[in-house]
Amino acid sequence: NKVTESMAMATGTGWNTGTVFPGGNKYPTFGKLLAWNPVTQKTAWEVPYIAPWNGGVLTTAGNLVFQGTSDGRFVAYNAENGTKLWEIPTGTGVIAAPVTFDIKGEQYVSIAAGWGGAIGSTNRYSASQITGKVYTFKIGGKAKMPAFPKREQVLLSGVTHQVSAEGIQQGFKLYMNNCFVCHGMPAAETGGAFPNLGYSHKDVIQNLNVYVLEGAAQKLGMPNFKGRLKEDDVEKIKGFIQDMAGQIRKSSKK
Repeated sequence: NKVTESMAMATGTGWNTGTVFPGGNKYPTFGKLLAWNPVTQKTAWEVPYIAPWNGGVLTTAGNLVFQGTSDGRFVAYNAENGTKLWEIPTGTGVIAAPVTFDIKGEQYVSIAAGWGGAIGSTNRYSASQITGKVYTFKIGGKAKMPAFPKREQVLLSGVTHQVSAEGIQQGFKLYMNNCFVCHGMPAAETGGAFPNLGYSHKDVIQNLNVYVLEGAAQKLGMPNFKGRLKEDDVEKIKGFIQDMAGQIRKSSKK
């Protein structure tokens, strides 16, 4: 129907994701590392993770399995039973698989830590969020890991803009059509490679038309929606973002 069609994600960007809102996810968002026994055709062991988008794995002749995780860890497991043997923080989520190499009889393991991709555009799961780095480890290595400052987020507040309840509902549809695919749901998600607008400074939302219709952030990859959205559309989107931040703030105080 027309109401459902109007909630289709990213239609305002010119492409169809095949995803319609509202409706919710059929499956929960999580991740796991699973070891499969091809002889018995059964799971040998598995390790649950709090989120998806975890990195690829490396196995070694020393019976180890290495993997980086979306919540910012580099972990070594016993390949036979999945027991965690060692882990170290990486300061950001890890998508890449680790590699191992030998130099003059000494073995090294390297991991490229960095965050992005489809899930990473709207969400992050690590307590800190540094820029990408390559770490290399060896037995007996003495170099210290860098400091990883905690990432702080402050809910949007102080916006003086007011929109009617009907305007907020229309803003919701406009947001899903044009904004959600990159910025996620305001204040309900953490933000990833793209900022979550529910945690923006009030001046950003107060002057949202400068970003949406005048291309103020085009050099950062933000499209210019001039000709696709109108000033009134942006006002309704502002109202929806402000309303979502307010709802999250109220629910967090209960």
